[in-house]
Amino acid sequence: MSDITDPQQWEDGEFDWDAKFYYAVPVSILFGKVRNLFDAAQQLRAELASKGYEPYEEAKLLLEVEMFKGRLLINVPKPDQYDANIVEIEKSKVYSSVHHGEFKKIGETAKKLQGMVQSRKGVKPTATYYWDFRHGPEMAGQRADRFVVFCRV
Repeated sequence: MSDITDPQQWEDGEFDWDAKFYYAVPVSILFGKVRNLFDAAQQLRAELASKGYEPYEEAKLLLEVEMFKGRLLINVPKPDQYDANIVEIEKSKVYSSVHHGEFKKIGETAKKLQGMVQSRKGVKPTATYYWDFRHGPEMAGQRADRFVVFCRV
């Protein structure tokens, strides 16, 4: 795959995701808005460190948003023992689009992508994820204005 910071690879993308394991922490959602994202990110870092999980270097921090709940997820190796915070996402087909603009308007892009997937493929997406496109040290501290929206079927 090409450079992950190239938006062209994510616009109208279609990918096969292999089964992967993600460490997840809950986020609060109120009226479709994430309420505690910073706190959830801090909790995620602390729990990963205390349990000795090392996320993959290329792991993306994904945000899964549903109507009244959500999760912050990061890809980790399969654990040796059961952990209630580990979620397995089975092998799936994933479609993507790039959202340009403020996060508070990302729902519009997600609805368009969900509609496209349903009309073209005849299948309703089972999950939608957001990825903050900032990546690498050169992007640290910059305001997020571009995101990738993933729909999994």
